[in-house]
Amino acid sequence: MNTELETNTANHKISAKTRFSIVAVALVAFMGILAETSLNVTFPTLEKTFGLPLSTVQWVTTAYLLVVAIVMPTSSYISQRFQNRTLFFSGLIFFTLGDLLSLISPNFTILMAGRLIQGIGTGIAIPLMFNLVLTKIPRERVGLWMGFAGMILSIAPALGPTYGGLLTGTLGWRMIFAIILIIPICLFPLGAWAIEKSEKKRPGKFDFIAFIFLSLAMTSALLALDSLSSAHFSWIWLVVFILGLIAFIWRSKTSTLNFIDINVFKSPTFTLSVLVYCILQFVNLGINFIIPNFLQVSLGTTSTLAGFALLPGSLIGSAAQGPIGALYDRKGAKGILYSGNTVFFIALVLLTIFTKNLTLLGVMGLYVVFTIGRSSSFATTMTNSLAQLPHDKAASGNAWFTTTSQFAASAGTATASLIATKSSNLTTGTQHVFMFFLCLALLNFVFYTLILNKKIK
Repeated sequence: MNTELETNTANHKISAKTRFSIVAVALVAFMGILAETSLNVTFPTLEKTFGLPLSTVQWVTTAYLLVVAIVMPTSSYISQRFQNRTLFFSGLIFFTLGDLLSLISPNFTILMAGRLIQGIGTGIAIPLMFNLVLTKIPRERVGLWMGFAGMILSIAPALGPTYGGLLTGTLGWRMIFAIILIIPICLFPLGAWAIEKSEKKRPGKFDFIAFIFLSLAMTSALLALDSLSSAHFSWIWLVVFILGLIAFIWRSKTSTLNFIDINVFKSPTFTLSVLVYCILQFVNLGINFIIPNFLQVSLGTTSTLAGFALLPGSLIGSAAQGPIGALYDRKGAKGILYSGNTVFFIALVLLTIFTKNLTLLGVMGLYVVFTIGRSSSFATTMTNSLAQLPHDKAASGNAWFTTTSQFAASAGTATASLIATKSSNLTTGTQHVFMFFLCLALLNFVFYTLILNKKIK
């Protein structure tokens, strides 16, 4: 049994090593999201550099998020099979190697390869961070620390577009990967000190067949979505997605081998919470993709200003994560979820109505409102749902949240790109993106009503 967890639970105290171990893992996750969101601002530059259309260039983000989503389902198994130290350093090494490859990439293919390797590191780090919070932090403090974890992950999208835009407009897009290498240099010694060895269970054999089926389903779904941008929709990929998903569910129900537990979806509350969480992530990444491109192409702003436009709102949203987590510990989820989604909805209404009249300052102001609403709902939805699961199901629940949200992020980017490129011009396309996301925000009200209905569990 984990003696540190017993001590923490009894005394409600959290040791310095526990605090810094969570910080160290969170910073690896931070690097992954920073590298992801900072590239959104570079797409017009990458299009010119490699002579490729937006629908192709956006795969440096979409494919990266897909790899993250594919790796995350293994978190429940590997968290039992391997030491936290081993997982931390594996994630850090994968990210660093991918970053170096992206830095020196002579062509788009090598850049894509580097991004895929980076995605493996991020896919290990994000669920590890949440698992550390859920296993090392006393239940009385989980809301606060989940808020802290959410804040770390929110700061990255806050800084990413500004960081990427500033470097692209001055030193060049490759410096995005060069400067970020400073963080791994600092994290190797920090992780070596803070992350201690922990007892591990002996899980059964890993179910590679279920893993392959789920990976195939997610990959084919995005390829089917991407094919909509071409003249002919690929029904083959849609069929592969459906068959892969059916095969995964069948395998999960019949296999005794170890993989991500599908039985957590027997809880309607959990299932609906995952849907809401995915919608929030889908919209967030889609907005983060479309706004910098809209500002540069439609309004003619520089890459630096396009990146900076998202900074104030993202910083405010990030800073709110801790207080929101503490408020959840005191008051519960209902008020936070409803009020957060209301603000989220209002922001999308205004973005949709005023798209063609937006200025840089107008975008910045509405993005502040958007991020406050989204941040209020995001971490609270996950925390509220996981708190209702049995302790032995928490790891699988966490794995499903992180996996599906990353897939939703990938789909959100691809969908925003698809809608934008299918429209007559980017301004009209941007308005259509906002309109579609507005419908999803409205749907969240229905889901929250069902989640908070005490007649379902």
